[in-house]
Amino acid sequence: MRPYVVRQGDYLTKLAHTMGFDPDAIWNHPKNKDLRDRRPDRDTLHPGDLLWIPNAPEHRRLTVRSGATNRYAARIPKKPLSVRIQIGGEALPKEPYAILGLGPDPVVGETDEAGWIKSTVDVQVREVEVILTRKNRTLRVRVGDLDPLMTVSGLKQRLLHLGFYRPGRIGGENQEAVEDDALIAALKAFQGARSLPATGKMDDETRKALTQAHGS
Repeated sequence: MRPYVVRQGDYLTKLAHTMGFDPDAIWNHPKNKDLRDRRPDRDTLHPGDLLWIPNAPEHRRLTVRSGATNRYAARIPKKPLSVRIQIGGEALPKEPYAILGLGPDPVVGETDEAGWIKSTVDVQVREVEVILTRKNRTLRVRVGDLDPLMTVSGLKQRLLHLGFYRPGRIGGENQEAVEDDALIAALKAFQGARSLPATGKMDDETRKALTQAHGS
């Protein structure tokens, strides 16, 4: 076993496919217990996480027939892709869209009654474009970039997606303090919108409400 440092965009299903190991066996390996305890979702990891993986990929032997055409097919795992379309906190139901990047042809459809777009994506895909055809808007969706909720970056991402987090940009040594103030204000606004005590601090009720509102 050797250590692998997780990078942005990495998740276990993708790593298992690209590196050739069994995701269940690796995730349940005793050396990965600490990571399992900190990251309940193995496909939502954080840059810098340490994952123990096999020293060498597991190669499968293939039969080759001499003098004949040999055809092989590879199975590429897929993961769910869910995007909720909202404006001003209100979901957009029955909104026509087209997704580019899932294959040679656009995937077209309409959002459901709650504004969700639900599809699947191959694990090697890093980005797709969601075009709201009636509104002439294009959204870029980075696959695998969502950080765990228990991290500051993951908290900021979810509050940003929901329209509550607006980081200040002044630069210099005061930038971190400005971002902290913006995060506290975003948490208070979210808590108030969900009829929770507006403390500006993360607690179990806020975490549960944020997971429900964001969908992850």
